[in-house]
Amino acid sequence: MAQEYFDFTNDLIFRWVMEHEENCLAILRAILPDLKITAVKRRENEYPVNYLAFDDERGVRIDAIIEDDQERFYDVEMQVANQPGLGKRVRYYQAQIDQETLKKGEDYDDLRESYVIFFCAFDPCGQDRRLYQFHYYEDTDRQLRLPTNSHVILINALGTKGQITPALAAVLDVMNRRRDNANPLAVRLVKEIDDYNRDKKRRRALMNLKMRLKDERRLGLSEGRDEMALGLIHALQAQGMPQKQIVEALALAQKISLAEAQHYYDQLTQAANGGEH
Repeated sequence: MAQEYFDFTNDLIFRWVMEHEENCLAILRAILPDLKITAVKRRENEYPVNYLAFDDERGVRIDAIIEDDQERFYDVEMQVANQPGLGKRVRYYQAQIDQETLKKGEDYDDLRESYVIFFCAFDPCGQDRRLYQFHYYEDTDRQLRLPTNSHVILINALGTKGQITPALAAVLDVMNRRRDNANPLAVRLVKEIDDYNRDKKRRRALMNLKMRLKDERRLGLSEGRDEMALGLIHALQAQGMPQKQIVEALALAQKISLAEAQHYYDQLTQAANGGEH
């Protein structure tokens, strides 16, 4: 049976690719050709995540900020799931950049120009455009822009409208697992991703991450089930329903036997009461 292939949208693969400054430079130049970026360096987080062991409990966050030769800062992220709150996530990353890059003793006048860039495996705005860029504008006069020196760019891997550079189109082909793009950047990225998939140590880290995320989703579903069941119990108790009938309702709602429902009822109510018997 063929091994699972982890592509550019995988969180670890993306971070390993972006650990190489030549990849950061090429991708930023593909997105923002007018900036004429000639060099970049990574400003590592003070507490980097060990992605090979992947035993860190702090969760996903900025592990490095990219700085270019003109002291502009960039955070580039991969977004796979189209979940609510994308705007707030952007705001969080922008705040992280400012916090990480403002030196001790500096004030807001010293904030550098910054870009938060999300590669999205979905259309974040529903307009089929390949690239969306956002700034602060006055509500009634759209010609009036607040000079915050901050930029937000959302890149849509599924988009078909709008002009982008051939190099950025090549990156999107890599996101979409198209291997026939002859652009040098696409060729390099595909080879690197293939190498990561073949490397035993990195593949073990990829599988560990996959299992961890699966366990977390399973736990989340379990917690949601418990919360709904406890809500049902409390609602029926508030109506004065006797325990026997509540257990019967719980068995019906959860599609379990009466004995299982009684055990489940005892577990939930005991936990809700702080473990008291």
